[in-house]
Amino acid sequence: MTQNLTLDLDLQTDYFRAADATAVQKVMAAKDGKPAEAFESVRAKRIDPTTVLRRLVAAVETKEFEAGGAPDRSVWPTGPQPWAPDEDGTAPTEIDQEDPWMTGPWVVELADETRDTLALIDRKRLPELAARWARAEELRPLATAELVQLIHRLGVLARRAKKADQHLYCCLSG
Repeated sequence: MTQNLTLDLDLQTDYFRAADATAVQKVMAAKDGKPAEAFESVRAKRIDPTTVLRRLVAAVETKEFEAGGAPDRSVWPTGPQPWAPDEDGTAPTEIDQEDPWMTGPWVVELADETRDTLALIDRKRLPELAARWARAEELRPLATAELVQLIHRLGVLARRAKKADQHLYCCLSG
């Protein structure tokens, strides 16, 4: 079941819940692997997990946003990154632009701390959280009503993931 939030921006992000990275990798390895169709998900555009979602987490925790925080773990693609040094420590001189690491899609597993914080979202706080989150430069083209809807959906997804002892993931594609 995918819930859509249609925004006219470039980066497509699908947040979803799954039991583990192996289940996600199995879906991604399938031809035209689409986790948003295989798992309960929330679709949004340009809500990247590294910066924009962490701004929401900071708002839920009533803290100021700071870069960093609980790290996300790459789940897809698998295999060595094309820019990683060889066994002898030398960096590659040329990177294959068709490598899955360069073309995507990419999937990251969010830290369970992020899931647990999102699971704390209370309906009563939705307008306040949307107002705080809307201050982020990346969200300026979005209406507060769209943010309220997205925050609510992410909170529900996180609560269901936590209750089922699952993890949250984000699939990013261009």
